[in-house]
Amino acid sequence: MSKESTSSNSGGAHQPVLPIKVAHKVSCNQNEAIPQCSKLRQKAINNKDNCRNVTKQISEKKMQNVCKKQNKKKSKNIVSSDIIEEDEIEVKKSKPIKEKQTFPKYIPIDKIDQFLKPQNSADAQYVEGYIRINSRYNKHAFLSCNGERDLLIIGIRDRNRALDGDFVVVRIHPTEKWQMHRGEIQKTGIVVCIREKIHPRKAIGYLKRRDSSVFFYPRDQRVPLLKIHQESVQRFTSHVDGCDDTLYLAVLVNWIMPQFAYGKIEKIVGSMGDIEAESNAILLEHDLDVTPYSPILMKGLPNSDYSLTENDIKNREDWRDECVFTIDPDTAVDLDDAVSCKILENKNYEIGVHIADVTHYLDFLSPLDIQISKRATTIYMTDNVYHMLPKQLCEVCSLLPGQDKLAFSVIWEMTQNAEIVSHRFAKTVIRSCCQMAYRHAQEFIENPKKNWPRKFLRVKGNFNLKDLSTKVNILHSLAIQMRDKRFKNGALRIDQPKLHVTLDPITRLPISYSIEELKDSNRLIEEFMLLANMTVATYLYDTIPDTALLRNHREPSQYILNTTKDILEKFGIHLDIESSASLHASIKRYEEELESENNEIKTTMKYRMMVINNLCSKAMARATYKCSSTVKSEEDLKHYALNVSLYTHFTSPIRRYSDCVVHRLLYWTMQNITLPETWSEKLCKEIAANCNLKKYNAKMAQERSNELYFTYLIDLNGPIVTMGIVLSVTENFIDVILCHVGIKLRIFLSKLKDLMDIEYSSECSVSTIRVSWKQTSFTQVINIFTLLYLRVEKHPDLFQLIGTILPPNQEIEP
Repeated sequence: MSKESTSSNSGGAHQPVLPIKVAHKVSCNQNEAIPQCSKLRQKAINNKDNCRNVTKQISEKKMQNVCKKQNKKKSKNIVSSDIIEEDEIEVKKSKPIKEKQTFPKYIPIDKIDQFLKPQNSADAQYVEGYIRINSRYNKHAFLSCNGERDLLIIGIRDRNRALDGDFVVVRIHPTEKWQMHRGEIQKTGIVVCIREKIHPRKAIGYLKRRDSSVFFYPRDQRVPLLKIHQESVQRFTSHVDGCDDTLYLAVLVNWIMPQFAYGKIEKIVGSMGDIEAESNAILLEHDLDVTPYSPILMKGLPNSDYSLTENDIKNREDWRDECVFTIDPDTAVDLDDAVSCKILENKNYEIGVHIADVTHYLDFLSPLDIQISKRATTIYMTDNVYHMLPKQLCEVCSLLPGQDKLAFSVIWEMTQNAEIVSHRFAKTVIRSCCQMAYRHAQEFIENPKKNWPRKFLRVKGNFNLKDLSTKVNILHSLAIQMRDKRFKNGALRIDQPKLHVTLDPITRLPISYSIEELKDSNRLIEEFMLLANMTVATYLYDTIPDTALLRNHREPSQYILNTTKDILEKFGIHLDIESSASLHASIKRYEEELESENNEIKTTMKYRMMVINNLCSKAMARATYKCSSTVKSEEDLKHYALNVSLYTHFTSPIRRYSDCVVHRLLYWTMQNITLPETWSEKLCKEIAANCNLKKYNAKMAQERSNELYFTYLIDLNGPIVTMGIVLSVTENFIDVILCHVGIKLRIFLSKLKDLMDIEYSSECSVSTIRVSWKQTSFTQVINIFTLLYLRVEKHPDLFQLIGTILPPNQEIEP
């Protein structure tokens, strides 16, 4: 977990949160209207039949022409569209079959700026950004559009070979082509240029033969169906039939027609349903390299038992006799940050944040450094941790207790009121006296004057548990004040539940799960890491404003925030979305109300806060690394959630390559060393882009891994009956959050029609379904915040959870 993260119905499941009327179809003068409608309807039917006859004749004629052309082209090995099944492409039966579609031509990359630059932002025809494809309905893709509602791209052809995450330019369609989408007119457009292919063009899936061709069916619906060349298949299997339970990794090679693309198989991943194969599939699908480093690359690295030399500690401040210690999770292996606290003669405090000096051992742009930069991040899967650095370098750099270690330190003088008097940076050598876990620090905070037994925590050097308790509580006091000031100054935090699955250390099978809980000890460390990052960012931007590597968090989507605000107001929840400060204050107000309620109401309100936080988080942009010269103004470098002008990452170089870059920049500028010629705006941008991609992919892989093992646990122990709270309602499905694990689940209403009659309404702009249970004759109204009883189990064929709504009379623990 990052140490500097930013980030219903109380009366029972069957009661609506507020009275919602069920929509009724009412017509004035019904007796007169019905006969009139009947005549018009019959006339329309007659006209429609005539049209169908004409259309059929045209279709048959065109089909004959198409078949003739296709027969001629078969000898040229061009694939015809007649092998595509109806469920893979949209077919309008009332229209004649056209010749096969092709994609529109791109505007060349070297000319696209000519279309973007001369535009007026108010009526721009072209917009650029990162495309997002609906993972459950790949016919819809979206692009953020200057604070307005997202631009909608309909259909694979208009997406024009772009895949999820690609940086594209889209031409906005004229107004007559805009679409009614979810009750509102939405701008539509077509991709005219892919400026950068971010998606790796790889996918996990299975093979299936159709006639004489072999097709690859990707699990991710956002990737097209791939036709695989026979030679590519024969490298891995001699027969495809009966192998649809084998997972393969395929790469997209060429995409000519919207219906399918061409690809090749890269490797066999394993059997579908095998937990190890499924876990590897997640890594491969997110293009995360976890192969061991070549021994050639590690030649010259110090061994894990390396002892510092005089040359290593030359010109460094010696902090080995100071009380320095780490605070991390119990399971932490990479200890890349430590803290210290000393009372000065003037009663102020000297506070130190000491970060492992990885770049002392890692030469800039060495072969190993280049390979590490490509990985960019440590990957935390449920069953394993894949380190960014080679293992022996992790061990050399990790700030283990009782060992002399090299550090890069930020040192402040602070008053007792947490006011910063001064700060400085220093290369240091430290000797941590203790490897403290968060639970130890929490005990010190909750029981500051307790006489601690020696076995509570092992302390090395000339320090004892009382010393540590005193220092932890000083840091805690400062952290509380720093945190309060941050939020008063406009910082925002939106907490989301984070699932943690525990594995048996021997069998490596899941045995339990929990939601991670942040306590004061976590917040203590977070506060000082944030301060260190902000301090370094300000210094770098002041010193090298053109090539500083910074971290930016853009303003949220105002359209989504406004929509969320309007929805929640209908349920008596009022959010002030004017600024990050006002939004945080609104959320905080409802969180504080939890403390004054009894346990039953407090539990329900806790679940409601899950929904509120989730809806608000949808509006938030993704924080990204940026080269400081790539923005138009300094305002564009601002970090919205922290509400600070400048921010970067400095505190985790063992697990983040961005921090290694920042260490080098800080050292070069501190020493007044001329930056290497190889360090340029271009290189800074490339590193920023790759760090953004790998960090996001690693985050997605971690979440998928947790859900995979939770699903496996459910499969081992059998279905569970649990509580879910409704996040959103549509005509076709409802999204719920599983209250005890924080996982989101989509429940399709079409699969419930044997159990219930369902009527949808959007009266008062509140999407609602009215459920009439067939067996019990019980009626239930469901909208946002409704608590539902759910039966949750593993899908019979896939490693996915499926949920079924149960009548609201189940007996389960809240």
